[in-house]
Amino acid sequence: MPATLGAILYKNKGCGDDIPAPGCRGGAPANNNGGSGHTKGMREKVKFFGVWAGAVIALCAAVFTLACVRAFPIFGGENTAESARVAAEVTRGQSEGETRELAVVMYHNILKSSKGTYTVSPAQFESDLAAYEAAGYETVFPSEIVAFVCGEGDLPQKPLLLTFDDGRYNNMYYGLPLLEKYGAKAAFYPVGAFSAFSTDSGDHSNPNYSHLTWAQMGELAASGHVELGSHSYNMHRYEPRFGVRRMKGESKLDYRKALLADAGRMQDAVLRATGTLPLSYAFPFGAYSDEAYAVLRALGVKLFLTCSEHTTTLRRGDPTTLMRVGRFNRAGELSTAALLQKLAE
Repeated sequence: MPATLGAILYKNKGCGDDIPAPGCRGGAPANNNGGSGHTKGMREKVKFFGVWAGAVIALCAAVFTLACVRAFPIFGGENTAESARVAAEVTRGQSEGETRELAVVMYHNILKSSKGTYTVSPAQFESDLAAYEAAGYETVFPSEIVAFVCGEGDLPQKPLLLTFDDGRYNNMYYGLPLLEKYGAKAAFYPVGAFSAFSTDSGDHSNPNYSHLTWAQMGELAASGHVELGSHSYNMHRYEPRFGVRRMKGESKLDYRKALLADAGRMQDAVLRATGTLPLSYAFPFGAYSDEAYAVLRALGVKLFLTCSEHTTTLRRGDPTTLMRVGRFNRAGELSTAALLQKLAE
């Protein structure tokens, strides 16, 4: 059974949240206030056990080092050049302030029967995947992007994020086999209300009009090629509000309550379906508000996708570079070569 949303959020508090996290921001200062005699005695006990533990750790470290020297000569100074190379590999990409230029492509429909502003054919998608690989791009998950910025992981030199908005079943039907064929990764952004209808009505698994069911999201997550994000539960609408924007005359408090209820419901639904809390959020229609960030971050979201067409400079140690990530819409009228040209500009 998946963990509760609250437990996951508590466990994942860190980079980009209100609480400073190692790797992104400094931690809170220690409390050095004095205390009672009982507290002082406890401090003496802690000090004693700290010294004892330190001695044990030092002994273990010495034994481990000796074992490494015997098992792996490069640690014993017999090959200092190789040692330096290994050390450089271990620490590669871990420096504060290191950057990557991230390109994101936004897909919607994959259909054989038509193509348009928000629809490509399976052949076009396959052409894209082959071209990305030939151009040196490496597809990544949103979680890998977050890990890079938070100093907990690395990214390739030319990272590429492929996103699919709205959670249509044809993304799975046509897209997943091609992702598997090319060893590529993608992020799907379903709308909760659409998926709930497909699940509850039983009218699903038709690539022409169906949306993903919750069970199908679990299958996608288990494939190893798809990571699930959020596209809202039921705010993919033009009215009464436009996307997640605040309505005219709506108080800040009422707005925050409405967004918290909607986004929290989707976070919980995806967590239950996949066992993983979404770290990324694609704003419906690319519409966002300053108030939305605080609400969504409180729910565990760390990466925010817009519809503005530009690449994004990610900077290690700077979670603000995850706040307005641009995306290039993949229109069916566009050739693969023209798409690559847009990414390179």
